[in-house]
Amino acid sequence: MPESASLMRPIPCFIVDDEPLAVSLMRSYVERTPFLRLAGCFSNALDALTALKTSSAELLFLDIQMPQWSGLQLARSLDTDTVKIIFTTAFEGYALDGFQVDALDYLLKPISYADFLKAARKAQRYLGAAPEPPQNDFLMVKANYKWLKIKYNDILYLEAMRDYVAIHLASGAAVRTLSTLRAIAANLPDGLFVRVQRSFIVNVIKIQALEGRHAVFGKTRIPMSDAGKKELMAQLKRDG
Repeated sequence: MPESASLMRPIPCFIVDDEPLAVSLMRSYVERTPFLRLAGCFSNALDALTALKTSSAELLFLDIQMPQWSGLQLARSLDTDTVKIIFTTAFEGYALDGFQVDALDYLLKPISYADFLKAARKAQRYLGAAPEPPQNDFLMVKANYKWLKIKYNDILYLEAMRDYVAIHLASGAAVRTLSTLRAIAANLPDGLFVRVQRSFIVNVIKIQALEGRHAVFGKTRIPMSDAGKKELMAQLKRDG
């Protein structure tokens, strides 16, 4: 579909929520937003999944905790390149899961129209025009007397070690470079990496779990300060 056509027409969307009052509120928000068009309301994820097979819906306002199938299960079954998701939930603890299924936003109930509109405009920008590609997807560091090219997606976390920084990779290897964490952080892309403690920067999409004040990567638990955990949780709800 040409970009000009997508900019001229309202975005068809589904509301998926098992709470009638929540559906009614979200319906009223969609109806007062000119660039959205309500294509259907569903009280469970399985009905929404069936409807998506024959519908032109491009955006889901999706609750998480529902009977039979959760909103996360539905999200994981979808091609998020063609259907985008905005989660609407009363539970803060699912923010990491939402980030990992490429949700555009994560709205906590009770949802104000201002927050709804901000998230909807994010969807409008995303569906109305392709995002700009990043200039690069790698970091260049000097180690063992040579320059190494390390892809951002290969990095789990970075650790300050006196005069060095250890870059821990998904392969299990670690690259040590003579630098400071602050200097390397200046070359990392916004939204992908968060400094969770004085000595650690983590790759947000590689985190497997959050346990109290620790970010978990397999058997490795990275400690987080209160400020670092707050920033990480904020990032999970923000644009990536």
